[in-house]
Amino acid sequence: MIGADPTARVRLAALPTPLIRAPRLAQVVGAGALYVKRDDLTGFAFAGNKARPLEFLLAAALGEGADTLVTGGAPGSNFCAAAAAAAARAGLGCELVIAGHPGPPGPALALARSWGAAIRWTGVRERDSVDAGLPAAAAELAAAGLRPYLIPRGGASGLGAAGYALAAFELREQLDSYGADSALVVVAAGSGGTLAGLVAGNVLAGRPLTLVGAAVSRPADETARRVLALARDCVRLLAGSGLPGIPGPDGTRPTAGAEVRPVSGAGVGLESGAGVGLVSGAGVGPFAGAGVGPDDVVVADARGPGHGLVWPEAAAVAEHAMRTEGLMVDPVYTAKALALVSRYAAGGNVVFWHTGGQLDVVARAEEAGR
Repeated sequence: MIGADPTARVRLAALPTPLIRAPRLAQVVGAGALYVKRDDLTGFAFAGNKARPLEFLLAAALGEGADTLVTGGAPGSNFCAAAAAAAARAGLGCELVIAGHPGPPGPALALARSWGAAIRWTGVRERDSVDAGLPAAAAELAAAGLRPYLIPRGGASGLGAAGYALAAFELREQLDSYGADSALVVVAAGSGGTLAGLVAGNVLAGRPLTLVGAAVSRPADETARRVLALARDCVRLLAGSGLPGIPGPDGTRPTAGAEVRPVSGAGVGLESGAGVGLVSGAGVGPFAGAGVGPDDVVVADARGPGHGLVWPEAAAVAEHAMRTEGLMVDPVYTAKALALVSRYAAGGNVVFWHTGGQLDVVARAEEAGR
């Protein structure tokens, strides 16, 4: 998607999301100052962190004249539900390729259906089966005369990562308001788009942040490779885009807001460029994506017993988050990142990036109460 226009963006999320202090939880995890970036509060369809990439992916689909979004994932995929909601809002169809066989839907899949998504099952439990099913579904729809726009699992692409590249600048401004000029940021990494965007934004801003990813679905080394590849794609896409704060090919940074390319057929609101005032960082060279490297992120294995399975350490810290700060953190994804904070905090400024998962928290609470 390197040819896509990163200045086209459909407003879905309520931004900026809050950055709050969590002093009682900081005592539990051993952070000198713990901040929580509340992307569980993006405000669109329980999408959490998925709202930011969908703003760019939906705009690209509309810009190409698509009439159907095609994406997929596991039956519990929050991204699939969010994509269905985004498609409905824009007046598009939505086809979801879901790993496995039909069964009782969880909350995410039930919501996706309520937003009008059509479901295709791969018949194979492994999530990788979706990767083969997506282009096949898109080809079938195209043969039927539709205009599909294919989105990879989790929205993990250079364009999707642009939402979190800009979020890195958003965080930097918020940390400045607290008088913090640097911080360690810990975030969960599944398909890798969120972490890749943060890596890209951090590089473009002059690396004011130290980034730690909690690999929750793949081995850490595989996750790191995916994240770095996506981050490079994202930086190449953003460099020269004209967005405020983003270096151009000559390394200079425009300060005025970029105009958004008109997108027709949506009936939805579009906003300009970043939507936040971006701060300048240390100078970076032309097309700094070439400089994205292994030192720009630490990825730790946080799968515990496996993807989608409860890790006792994560369940314990999720309970602490609920009891100390009222934070709803699901134990199979988001809390696995929170469980790493004590390992890397070293008493300094730490940002735990809350990516969402409220539906899973509520579903598990209902199960426990039965």
